[in-house]
Amino acid sequence: LLYHGVVCVILVVLHDFPEFLAGYALMLCDSIPANCVQLRNLLLSAYPRDMRLPEPLTPNLKIDLLPDVSRSPDISFEYAAVLDQEHLRSSLERFLVSQEPASFAGGAVSKLFAAGSTTANPSGTWPSAARYNVGLINAFVLHTVVTITGTSDGTARESAQRVALDMLKAILAEADPEACYLMVSAISNQLRFPSSHTYLCSRMILALFSKSEERVRECIARVLIERILVNRPFPWGLLVTLIELLRNPYYAFWSHEFTQRSPQIVEILSAVAKSIHPAGGVSSHAAQALAQSPS
Repeated sequence: LLYHGVVCVILVVLHDFPEFLAGYALMLCDSIPANCVQLRNLLLSAYPRDMRLPEPLTPNLKIDLLPDVSRSPDISFEYAAVLDQEHLRSSLERFLVSQEPASFAGGAVSKLFAAGSTTANPSGTWPSAARYNVGLINAFVLHTVVTITGTSDGTARESAQRVALDMLKAILAEADPEACYLMVSAISNQLRFPSSHTYLCSRMILALFSKSEERVRECIARVLIERILVNRPFPWGLLVTLIELLRNPYYAFWSHEFTQRSPQIVEILSAVAKSIHPAGGVSSHAAQALAQSPS
């Protein structure tokens, strides 16, 4: 009953004050349990009312050509204090620029994934609370994105993107399954309306899928797909990224073992594939993979 009440309140705010919700959505996500997928989608679906979202299913949609991807979204809250507590903000900024110290990713892992953190659940009353500080992980990803997109020099910005990608890949490689899920979720939270943050994190998610080990790829697929298995609305950037991942043969999504691990997974992926190919049905790559799935 409480959950449905919160959903109703957020729906009202989403309809009447979308700019307010868009400005504070990421802060509110810090307090949402991982299993409240629809509630998180509602928050991340908010966008300024004067913006017109392109149709995600548009064939050959080029996100980089949209004028809005050069603009950063409004972040209406102070998020970096938790990074300062762990002495991560200045060192992260320095690392993105100079790649120094070389051991930064390893040090970040020990701070981001320190087990037993109670910062996100100080009273210890949430039975399903994560073992990790979700707010710290979300702030780390957000500040990485803010630092990169705030770099005015194009060459320096591209360099910082490459450094950040290698850093996130190294962090995910060291993370246990829960920590990996939280880190991928933090990146996916940035997939909202068209903006520089959405564009950057869409590229990062796709690059991490293509360059990471299989367990990380499976985690990325899980995070993205579970967010569209609930009632609408869905964040625009989430849909665009997932469609690109499933449609583009470069990522060979349907060739991975986890897509055929059980009949239930095959059934879910088949429904997702059909939903993003409304005109021509399931793509040939998906159809071939699903045909070879275990019965």
